[in-house]
Amino acid sequence: MKKLLVLFLMISTYFISGCSLFSSSSPKKHYYQIYYKPKKILGRKISGTLRIKPFEVNKVYNRHNIVYRKSVNEMFYYNRKFWASKPSDMITDVLANHATETQLFSDIILELTKRPDYVLTGRILALDEIDSGEKWFARVSFIFELKDYKTDRTIVSHSFERRKEVKIKDVVYVVRAMGEIIEDETEIFFNKIYETLNFD
Repeated sequence: MKKLLVLFLMISTYFISGCSLFSSSSPKKHYYQIYYKPKKILGRKISGTLRIKPFEVNKVYNRHNIVYRKSVNEMFYYNRKFWASKPSDMITDVLANHATETQLFSDIILELTKRPDYVLTGRILALDEIDSGEKWFARVSFIFELKDYKTDRTIVSHSFERRKEVKIKDVVYVVRAMGEIIEDETEIFFNKIYETLNFD
């Protein structure tokens, strides 16, 4: 009887520990989004409709996982740190918000619901964290283009590749630094548009 009781207790302990193993919570996933509040451009709006097309993106960045690099030739994907939406969608929305908040054009559309006057296109060349060991950096590289809708002629283009050091080694600060870079460079691009179209 005692042997049966001991055996029963052993089996019970095994199943209880097994249940606790299965019920233990898995590591938490984190989701990130680039966001900033752009400054308004001084001056009157450019008369015309601007369509912002979805940004193209290099294949290595065309996924939800945030990319980090140890070197130019070595890259990794975070397993539990993700973009809230794919970079193409996220950056398109960021540019649309920037254009809307700055009131650069009299009308802005994302879908081809009507005939626009201008089209803003872009390509994401790099959007990653650089981990050099002692230091962390946010790296962003884009190409912006403003085209005439009728002729498909490029009116203004702007490209850049920038790194910004992150003092605190945490992905949220990397994402924040990316937003600061994008804000600065988008402002430069929009100022170029304003000057080119002679609304200075």
